[in-house]
Amino acid sequence: MGLFDFLKRKTLEEIHFSELEDWLEDHLTKKKLDEKIKAAKQDIEKILERCEDRLEHLGEASLMNDKIPEKEKQIMEGHRKSYIQKIKRFLNDIDVPDDAAQTGYYHAKFSEKLNSLSEETAKNHAVLQHFFGQEVSKIIRDIKNVEQSLSKLQSDIQKEGVDLIKEAKIKLKQYHEDRMRKDRLETEKESQSQILDNLKRKKEKLESRIGELKKSKEYLEFKDFLDKKKSIEDEVSRIETELAAAFAELQRPLKKYTHNTSHEKLVDKYSSDPAGALKEDETLLIHKVIEKMGAELHLLELKEKQLEKTKELMEKFTKSFLSEKRHELSGLKEMNRDLASQINRSVVALNISENENWKRSIENKMEECEREIQATTQEIEDINLAYQKQKVKEKAKEIHPHLRIHDEEDE
Repeated sequence: MGLFDFLKRKTLEEIHFSELEDWLEDHLTKKKLDEKIKAAKQDIEKILERCEDRLEHLGEASLMNDKIPEKEKQIMEGHRKSYIQKIKRFLNDIDVPDDAAQTGYYHAKFSEKLNSLSEETAKNHAVLQHFFGQEVSKIIRDIKNVEQSLSKLQSDIQKEGVDLIKEAKIKLKQYHEDRMRKDRLETEKESQSQILDNLKRKKEKLESRIGELKKSKEYLEFKDFLDKKKSIEDEVSRIETELAAAFAELQRPLKKYTHNTSHEKLVDKYSSDPAGALKEDETLLIHKVIEKMGAELHLLELKEKQLEKTKELMEKFTKSFLSEKRHELSGLKEMNRDLASQINRSVVALNISENENWKRSIENKMEECEREIQATTQEIEDINLAYQKQKVKEKAKEIHPHLRIHDEEDE
């Protein structure tokens, strides 16, 4: 370094953001990392060849002591064969990656496998150490030399700032992927919005069709049938309520009077369902029961207030009154059935019902579509491309502090 080198200004480098990926690749190339990796691989290959020779020598080595018992020899042979197989399998798996960014990961995995190998061959090593200690030690030394070469390669690459370049490439890749995802989501949202617009138009057409049907003469007649049916049902309900209230007041005296008689079931029917019982009571037998009860009221031991109320109702429940109510209910229910039949046969009502069902179906689809649009919108909003781009730039400036990255106007 020259005496005044510190006075020299660092060269400012300017690129566009779209050129950053190529710039990172070019930066890696300038580091001459390929040469470092190639040299390390050649060194490791030599070590592996030497280790293979040592394994072959171990397999052929003879015992120095011929007096070792045969059983111990057999045990030793088993461990020797197993040890050589395991070491060879380990060596065959060694394959240093050409990508500088992968060396750190590969070194870590190699160390893990080496630890596993040590545990796996511990018994073999302990036995063979007694017979071929020198040969085994040389093999172990070769394997450790491979690890040292990998460690040195990783260290050299780290010094060149490869990890920073790797991180920048990862962030840049994530930025591009998220940008593509955002474009896809925006296209998807546009498609969803078009579907929603089509559904809205269909709904408007159905509403217009329903509106026209409800203005038709047929619908006005149908509506009149509905109103009449409602009026009849209200009148039936009024009469049934009137009968129920009256028979509720007569229930106690009638039950006392008919207890253990042939008319007890009849009174029970009138107590639970006066209108239904009246419909079935064609001869108005209940009137005869009430008349006979009137002649024997003094025997029922009713309180004075209840006695007066019973007499009042008995005067009201004449045969003509009951007959009139029975006939009135029958006529009203017959009219109600006729109106129901006409309503059920109404074509316009059927058309309106079908259109309203379609409308409800479309409204359900619209709600689902709106939920999908909302979810897609949220996904789009969660993608912060400006923030990601800034992080990419910051990482690139860590690699080259005097790098200026410009954004294209069309980005």
